[in-house]
Amino acid sequence: MNWGPWSHPGYAEVLALVEERAGLVPPSCPASAEEGIARAMSRAGVKDFDAYRLRLVDDPAALDDLLIELTVGETYFFRTPEHFEHLRGVVLPDLRERHGPGHTARLWSAACSSGEEPYSIAALLMTEGWEQHMAVYATDVSRGALARARKAQYGDWSLRGGWADRMRIHLRAEGRRYLLSPEVQKQVRFSYLNLALDTWPSPESGIWKLDVIFCRNVLIYFNRPTIEAVARRLHDALDEGGYLFTGPSDPPLGGLAPLESVLTEWGVLYRRPLHGVSLSVPFPSAVPSAWAEPTGAATPWSPSSTGLPGPHETAATTAPSWGAGGRADAAQPTARYAPGASAPSPGFGRGPATGPGVNPSGGFGSATGASHGAPTSGGFGSAAGPSASNIGGIGSSPTPGQRASHPGGPGFATGLSASNLVGASPAPGHGALPPGSPRSTPGTGPLPSDKQPRAPSATAVQAARQALARGNWREAAQHLGALDADADTAALAVRALANLDASAAIYASTEAAARHPLVAGLRYLESLLLLGQGRLADAERAVRQALYLEPTLIVAWLILGRVLRRHGDTAGAVKAWREAEQLCNALPSDAPVPHADGESASRLAEVARGERSRMEAALAAGEELS
Repeated sequence: MNWGPWSHPGYAEVLALVEERAGLVPPSCPASAEEGIARAMSRAGVKDFDAYRLRLVDDPAALDDLLIELTVGETYFFRTPEHFEHLRGVVLPDLRERHGPGHTARLWSAACSSGEEPYSIAALLMTEGWEQHMAVYATDVSRGALARARKAQYGDWSLRGGWADRMRIHLRAEGRRYLLSPEVQKQVRFSYLNLALDTWPSPESGIWKLDVIFCRNVLIYFNRPTIEAVARRLHDALDEGGYLFTGPSDPPLGGLAPLESVLTEWGVLYRRPLHGVSLSVPFPSAVPSAWAEPTGAATPWSPSSTGLPGPHETAATTAPSWGAGGRADAAQPTARYAPGASAPSPGFGRGPATGPGVNPSGGFGSATGASHGAPTSGGFGSAAGPSASNIGGIGSSPTPGQRASHPGGPGFATGLSASNLVGASPAPGHGALPPGSPRSTPGTGPLPSDKQPRAPSATAVQAARQALARGNWREAAQHLGALDADADTAALAVRALANLDASAAIYASTEAAARHPLVAGLRYLESLLLLGQGRLADAERAVRQALYLEPTLIVAWLILGRVLRRHGDTAGAVKAWREAEQLCNALPSDAPVPHADGESASRLAEVARGERSRMEAALAAGEELS
């Protein structure tokens, strides 16, 4: 008899009950699951599957015991230090600024296991001077784990993290164990809670109006309906402006609840919008702090003070993309890639689009209707430097509030040029976007016709012009599709809007990037627009975020080099151009570089090498670089 992956159908029936009661997905390793169920049945003194299922229904302790076997209780003090550094350096100062020094910070460790996480939170807040103004809640579905947490005795295994020394000052050795100080213990309130059940948030439990939630590495065990329900409840449990930390392997929650997705150099966290702030609608002149690069935040992938990854380093893995079945989709290009590897561009520019100002070959038409297939005087074929119209990347863009008229429609005025990536600085008020080439990553073909991104129509462009004349940037972005659920369509809209109003395009690119926080191409576009407006700090933040998401994005390395050079960070700029050169050299010489309008790897390698060599020679000669 064929029972699928199970040696006995009783195992599948037990797991079906677990999914019903706790929302857990079937384990990926049937053999390990069977071993865990067998151990739990043995401890319960039951050998018959039917009797065991009845025990699970009637005895919550038996269900808790089984859940411990089916999940990984991996934890230690200050696990993922980047989260705690962000809490220390960004979140706590924000709470104090918004609420004043008398505010009691309310934090929750969901799925706290044996207590290392909530005790780490409490210890950090005590160090930062919040001892009299903090309330730390900790819950778990395992009563056994909660008992161990309340006992607060730990071994060396709980102190294996990089921040272990920060916890040792609160521990007293007793033989081969460590006892946590009562001062830290009394700061944490433990209680039982099943995240999968609709019993929270509630004032009675204390799980409501929270400033910070740590719900890390637990959502990976839930099925899709449970993930969606938990995401909504996590949002509801947060106070306005509250922060949610999830684990690096947890599914993204941005589309499941009205949470802001905040991309940092170490990953994504979420935030409930402040009262009166529309979700994902930042003003272009003052991006909310949720999108700003945090001061003092940890940058673990940086080998130097510039935060620039070295030639052989990679950024940390981002959260996987989850499909309808609630499983991580390994095919999505959101995991890390070693430099030099051929990685697909996540979203954005996946295939040729058609529409006003869009070249049928895939690139945007120029103002004169010329194709970008051949470089112009400002293109990659030119080493002479940028022309006046090429400074900024797409030709002269109107100043904020000024409408532009291009014979070719909303397409870009000129092609992306080598000088635009490493050359002269654009004047404020000028755009900085390359033409919208299709994805040119080797091994990726065009999308089916029904999946092509939608370029703005002539009617949409006219409606956007009228909205801009009224000063309504959001309406203009909506008409063009910058708020579309499809990242590729949003990118095309941002490009079109850049030719109408540069400031409006920055607004649209920031909003599109917030709606699609794991799409590197949108962060890259945002960085180019910000650079075109002379906003160097914001441009650097956006391009670093693009590189975090896709470390092999060659054009982003070139832009980073340009930004760092203008910042006066010559060493950082040289490193960035060297990285771009090495990534190009790892590709076939005639391979088109993603987002570079069909330019070849060999040509961009020459560009990066020339700029790097020029700067190195000038440095060696003691010359001042312009």
